[in-house]
Amino acid sequence: MRLREVITQLPKIDYVGLITLVIGVGALQVVLDKGNDDDWFNSTFIVVTSIVSAIAIVIFLIWELTDKDPIVDLKLFRHRNFRMGTIALVLAYAAFFAIGLLVPQWLQLNLGYTATWAGLATAPLGIIPVLLTVIVGKYATRFDLRLLTSGAFVVMGATCFLRSNFYIGIDFEHVALVQLLQGLGVAFFFMPVTTILLSDLRPNEIAAGGGLATFLRTMGASFAASLTTFLWQHRGILHHARLAEQITPYNPDVQQVLAQTGDSQTAVAVLNQTITLQGLQISFNEVFHMLGWIFLSLIVVIWMAKPPFAAKAGAGGGGH
Repeated sequence: MRLREVITQLPKIDYVGLITLVIGVGALQVVLDKGNDDDWFNSTFIVVTSIVSAIAIVIFLIWELTDKDPIVDLKLFRHRNFRMGTIALVLAYAAFFAIGLLVPQWLQLNLGYTATWAGLATAPLGIIPVLLTVIVGKYATRFDLRLLTSGAFVVMGATCFLRSNFYIGIDFEHVALVQLLQGLGVAFFFMPVTTILLSDLRPNEIAAGGGLATFLRTMGASFAASLTTFLWQHRGILHHARLAEQITPYNPDVQQVLAQTGDSQTAVAVLNQTITLQGLQISFNEVFHMLGWIFLSLIVVIWMAKPPFAAKAGAGGGGH
């Protein structure tokens, strides 16, 4: 009898929502992980998996919006601050994740850094956030959090525009200094945005809202990892083709390489490697130019939230 009472008191599990969520997200994750390797929608496997994911996600959305006890409470998006804050969090974190993914790859592929030196070049990113964590947590709520977040987006956007002017042969110091500057934006990003998105939720909705925002943030990072890598490689191939059109026997640079090597096969290999690196460099610059505008556009989104942004019970800075 006691066991039966315990069972009846357990929360009901939304099995339909849980199963469709697992299938939809799982299939989507497979698409994102395998897309670059399988040439995206030129692969039958990717097409079929995408269809399965789309169907499962549609069923999940319909079910969750109509179920009395949904596993994911999508009705939380009726709150303006939660809606705008979550959009800003997901897109900004996706762009931030893309930066953390592309810079080390670029350092190793284009500049020839080892994994250790690439890590050292990107490490300054964490210095300012560590130094300012206590200060931001203690004094941030004394200001309009939209101003702090806007400042963070301006700094992070500016660092992306600085990277859009990087070139092959840039020194270690410049790379590290831009990483250090980006840390200032990171320090004023996570806590203010998280506080904004939780600010207009009811006390009993905060846990669900925090979990949903974190889930969507993670999904955004997954999208960023696949799409930015694909974009960088795809645009690199395109620029390789365009640059290769300029390689003719009458080009003075080509003649110089031929004269230096004295071997046509070696010259072709050297030229091809140079063109490949330059194509990837141009693509890298384009991707970061795009990321810079993403950060700046999110300033408009965050200003659609409305004060007050007083922190409520359970509203933390959010892990990252």
